[in-house]
Amino acid sequence: MTKIKLIITRIMQNQRVKKFLSNQYAVHISVLVSVTIFVLIFSHILNIFQVQAAMIQEHELAIRCYEIYFDGQYIGSIRNKQNFNEILEGFKESLQEQSHAEISISNQIEFLEGHAEDTEISTQDEIVARIKSQIQYNLLAYGVKVDGKIMGELRTLDEAESLLNDIRAPYESQLENSEIISLDFAEEVEIVQVEVSEYDIDNYEQLLAFLQKGTTEERIHVVESGDNLWVIADQYHLTVDELISANPTVDPVLIHPGDELSLIIPKPFIGVQTVEMATIEEKIPFDTEYEYVSWLYNDEYSTKISGEYGVKEVEAKIVKENGLEVAREVLSEEVVEEPITRVVYNGTQTPPPKKGTGSFINPLPTGYVTSRYGSRWGGFHYGIDIGAKTGTAIKAADGGEVIYAGWFGDYGYMVEIDHGGGFTTRYGHCSQIYVSVGEKVYQGKTIAAVGSTGYSTGPHVHFEVRKYGSPVNPDYYIGTQYR
Repeated sequence: MTKIKLIITRIMQNQRVKKFLSNQYAVHISVLVSVTIFVLIFSHILNIFQVQAAMIQEHELAIRCYEIYFDGQYIGSIRNKQNFNEILEGFKESLQEQSHAEISISNQIEFLEGHAEDTEISTQDEIVARIKSQIQYNLLAYGVKVDGKIMGELRTLDEAESLLNDIRAPYESQLENSEIISLDFAEEVEIVQVEVSEYDIDNYEQLLAFLQKGTTEERIHVVESGDNLWVIADQYHLTVDELISANPTVDPVLIHPGDELSLIIPKPFIGVQTVEMATIEEKIPFDTEYEYVSWLYNDEYSTKISGEYGVKEVEAKIVKENGLEVAREVLSEEVVEEPITRVVYNGTQTPPPKKGTGSFINPLPTGYVTSRYGSRWGGFHYGIDIGAKTGTAIKAADGGEVIYAGWFGDYGYMVEIDHGGGFTTRYGHCSQIYVSVGEKVYQGKTIAAVGSTGYSTGPHVHFEVRKYGSPVNPDYYIGTQYR
């Protein structure tokens, strides 16, 4: 203001101005000067306000920030959203490394605009600590969906794909000698991404077994010496096909003592269907002819010429489900070897009465005694062992009624006959049984064949004589009158 007054004073003191003002326009000039002075003063004041406003605006822009909230809980204040997203992404990556899976953050994240001085802005460490205390997340896992229903979840896509490959693998290995037309699942199977908690993730091996068997139940048979699939299946009242289906990776011909076989018949949630072209050798059954002879009873038979199967080569398209054949289309077949007819002697004599005679004969007269009644191997042997080659005919020591025919623990396949008068006989370790419970037999009747089933070290028959249920020494009764 002082400077403005000084300028005006100098103007007024100028001689020309004084002269001019002395004329008739002096009044008008005075008014003009006053207006000029007002304009200059107003302009100066306006300039001051503009500078101050600019400074206020600049400060307001400088302290703008975003307040971050997780589900309504304050996390921190930050100048730039991008900075926070980078912090959050880094934290998410560390969680994924720890979990070995992708994750999905389930918190509701909000950004509210606000203002904060630099001292009020949160540091990265502060934000990370608050995220750690507030974050909630699920895993982005991979579910195995079967016919529209998710049956289990695994952490990664690789695991889910490996699982399906492991379900296919046993059936692929069975087709090594065949031309595979198709191999696919019997159900509609797909892998889908699902959001689950850490606790919903399945164990790989358990999920694989569950999908293959349809259950988590376990029942195991440990193979013992002398076991085969037919013996084991009969022991547990299964069919051989059922036992094979429960053990798809096991060679049914090559099982060894100590091998573990599952007894759970699978009802898989995911079945595998294969269509293959195969060339197979099949047996051609042989015919049987009979020659009648007088030196055998009419229910006895003896082989004169053993029959032999023929062989034919078959080319076929085979459909299997879970390794079991369900359909076959024969395309061609060629006979490689003709079958040889079996010739069997059949007796014409009438057999003796089917009741006890009162004396026992040797049940295996062509055999040789390998172990007698009495102490043996630190224990007690309750019969005599008579050795012979597998398949040799075992005869009934006397007539009577069959009261047991089947598997009997350490005896293996066993026949027991009641001869009356409190006497019974047992025939153990048989390879085959030819009689059934309730059947009446006569002395000398072929009731079974020599084998090595049960607890046995070689082919023989374990022969026991029992009196009122207690074992007695058979040597005292063979060839003598026992009642």
